[in-house]
Amino acid sequence: MRARFCMFRGMTAQSDVDLLVLAAHTPELIGLEAALGPELTGQIARVRVACATIGVGLPAAAAGTARRLHELRPRRVLLLGSCGIYPGRAEFQPLCPVVPNEVQLVDGHVLAQRAAFPAPIPLVRVPDTRLSESLARSAPNALYGAVATTLGITTDDALARSLGELSGCAAENLEAYSVATACSDAGVPFVSLLVATNAVGSSGRAQWLAHQRAAAERGAQLVLDWIAQAAPLLI
Repeated sequence: MRARFCMFRGMTAQSDVDLLVLAAHTPELIGLEAALGPELTGQIARVRVACATIGVGLPAAAAGTARRLHELRPRRVLLLGSCGIYPGRAEFQPLCPVVPNEVQLVDGHVLAQRAAFPAPIPLVRVPDTRLSESLARSAPNALYGAVATTLGITTDDALARSLGELSGCAAENLEAYSVATACSDAGVPFVSLLVATNAVGSSGRAQWLAHQRAAAERGAQLVLDWIAQAAPLLI
């Protein structure tokens, strides 16, 4: 699937965007087309919004986010996507919104003390507090907590429970840490809205397939509602 690059008509790559909405791949942006059109750019409550994809997974998302930040130079960034809920950390409810108050880089071998991250790597990234709290307030029944980014999708039930317990994270997403890191390095405030599609573990992929489209549509509506409510924070 080709990544879609979106910007306002007539804008150059040096133009400012108030809010850049990033997603791993195009299906996660489909819910925004009704409000922003097929180009996925426009204004909502005077907030200039542009959307772009960054790639699936930790490595691709890191490079993709850095590229989009350089191209569009946004004032703020929102990662829109899906996530799995760790068993024992929170009850899995399909389409529950999740707003990270921190994003952790997580590896099962490191948590089990069989490997180690080198000390220079910052293991925790904290999204912009004002934006995150505003987003959490605007999303009914949102789970506001720590989100883990892993290199791969966790498909083992015992490992899923262990990762949640040892990390303290409520949910798993493959891109959040990369986006948060690239935004931090660029000095751009970052916030994220993830919609729960599955319980992390052996049933996760089947649940993701069942809920992905509805999650994209729900996430888009929540983002649109938040932009309208929080416009003074975004302009």
